[in-house]
Amino acid sequence: MSTLSHLEPTEPTMPDGAEVADAMADFSSTFRRWIRALVGDALSYSRMRLLCELHDVGPQRMADLASALDVTPRNVTTLVDGLERDGFVRRRSHPTDRRATMIELTDSAHGAVDRSMEHQAAIGHLFETLAPADRETLIRLIGDLESRMRPDAGLAAPEAGAK
Repeated sequence: MSTLSHLEPTEPTMPDGAEVADAMADFSSTFRRWIRALVGDALSYSRMRLLCELHDVGPQRMADLASALDVTPRNVTTLVDGLERDGFVRRRSHPTDRRATMIELTDSAHGAVDRSMEHQAAIGHLFETLAPADRETLIRLIGDLESRMRPDAGLAAPEAGAK
């Protein structure tokens, strides 16, 4: 046995769940900052997604937008409020359901939609730098984690203050 055993390579340790969570949180934060640097003072990523959804599908009910974007109805209301204030969307009555409100793009939104599509393509390019198999694995892993966090999955979120 060598007297320099402390310098011999050791078995790599597998990261535990907390280390993976830290890496994911760091990535999420860095990714959001990177998007802000790329997009500048333009629309947030969430607003861009909403505009592109309306562009691709056409006018939609708020509930349908929430479902398409996989966000809460309250989140959609906040996004629509801001986009309406900026003149990019408008609310109108549903043609057949008096209880529903439709959201549609305004004529002045088209420039913002074009910029949003360009920004989304640039953001997507980051992931295009990954090998196709890695992109597929990443999407699968994210989907697996998301499904485990759903309320009906049985993996309850820890209670506030619980250790």
